[in-house]
Formats: sequence, structure tokens, C-alpha cells
Amino acid sequence: MQKAPETGLTAPEIQVISAVVREMMAPVMENIGTILERNSQAMERIAATQQMMSQRISDLEKQVRLKTPMSKAQEKCVNEAIRARAREIMEGKGYGEDKKAITRLAGQIRKSVLARYGVDTLREAPAYDYETALAQARSWNDLLAIRDAAKEARKRAEMAERAAEGVRNTDEGQRVDGGKAVARPDHQPGEPDQDAPLLRGGAKG
Repeated sequence: MQKAPETGLTAPEIQVISAVVREMMAPVMENIGTILERNSQAMERIAATQQMMSQRISDLEKQVRLKTPMSKAQEKCVNEAIRARAREIMEGKGYGEDKKAITRLAGQIRKSVLARYGVDTLREAPAYDYETALAQARSWNDLLAIRDAAKEARKRAEMAERAAEGVRNTDEGQRVDGGKAVARPDHQPGEPDQDAPLLRGGAKG
């Protein structure tokens, strides 16, 4: 029977040896497969745990940011931006000197900013969103609120003008010339002027 030149074994001998090796290695290979499968499952569990921990850390960071309120300096800057925006709007309407209108409008702007965060004061607003609050104050443009504030400012301006005109008319009516009452424009000579003030030292007739 011819032998293989590489091994010096005959074909039947090689087959027998191969069978023995396969039989011996079968349990080992099975164990290796089990180990690899277990390792794969373990790696999947580790990855899932890492992902869960990362999510929890992210949630905690978010809670910390949300619970950290604005600093006093941030609150001051937002308040200044609110007042500046209210003044800018009223100046554009021609009522930049109306402090009541500016104060009212500033209150509306502040209310809008607070509503965004569901808080009662700027100090309670989250510090991490400071830039957003600042931008909102600077760009606020509620047309209905602006219209109402301008309307009230116009009424106050008209009332002030009427009051000033009344004072001027009263001053003109009470002027005297050389101690004599100034006659009314429609007063005729010889006609008693019932509206004229009494002359100094005169008797009531």
C-alpha cells in the first residue's frame, strides 16, 4: 500500500488519525462555541448597561441645569433688556416720555418671558437658557399689547394738552389792565358787564 510522501502514512492510517482528532476536538470546539456565545451575550449586556448609565447621567445633567436659576447679574441684564425694548417701542410710537406706558409695556414683556418657563420671577428662570430669555426680551413684539399701550398714552397726552389749554384760557380771562377789568369781546359800551371782576375797593351794586 502506497504511503503519503509528506507524512509517511498510508491513506487508511491518515483517515483513522483524522477521525481520532475530530473525536478529541469535538468537545473542545463545542466549549469554545459556548464560551464565544456567552462572551457575545456578556458584551451585549455590558453595552446595554453603558447606554443606560449614559442616559441616566444625561438626565441628571438636565435636571441640574433646569434647577439652576439665573444669577443676579443675568436677571439684571434681562430686566434691562425688557425696559430698553419697552422704551424703544414707545419712542417709535411718539410717546417715549410716557413713563406709565413704558412701565406697562415692560410688564407685558416680562410676563411673556416668564410664561415661557412657567415661573413667577426671572430669578426662578433657568440659568442655562439665559441667552434665549435675553433674545426674547429684545425681540418682543406683541402688536395688541403695543396698540393698547399707545392708545392709553395718546389719551393721557390729549388730556394734558386740554388741561394746559384750559390754564392758558383762564390766565387770559383774568388779566387786568391798570386795575380795570378787561371787557369781553362781545361787550357793548354802556352795557353792564356781569362777568367782569369787581374793581379794587369798589362796592357791589
